[in-house]
Amino acid sequence: MSDAKKSTLDCIREVLETLAEKDGMAGGVHYGMMEKTDLDVWNYFVFNRQKTTKDRVKHRDLQTYYEIHIIHEDYIPEGYVDEVIAALEDTEAVGVKLRMTDQDIQYDYVRKGKTEMVVEIATIAVFRPEKRC
Repeated sequence: MSDAKKSTLDCIREVLETLAEKDGMAGGVHYGMMEKTDLDVWNYFVFNRQKTTKDRVKHRDLQTYYEIHIIHEDYIPEGYVDEVIAALEDTEAVGVKLRMTDQDIQYDYVRKGKTEMVVEIATIAVFRPEKRC
């Protein structure tokens, strides 16, 4: 599949897979949810569609919103969220334009299975502006 024909989801996956490989995110990249709970290290990405909205004036132009979740044992290294955002905003080179939303980056915390290990989850929201003819 050529880069120009990639879907937004394919581009997001490609960006996150590149980051996961480079940064040692052992759990990889998953769409929707992570099914495995028996990983030795809970460092991975999950991404999903959040919603698609209509333009408030013309009601024809659409914007699709996506969430990218960075899951990391203990805590996400400082500056890593910015690195992920920069990589996502750089997708225009392959034909998909993503932009940050005005939503705050949300942080949540869970316990790793039945251990005492805390896992931090950062949720980044981006959107793809789309124009209809």
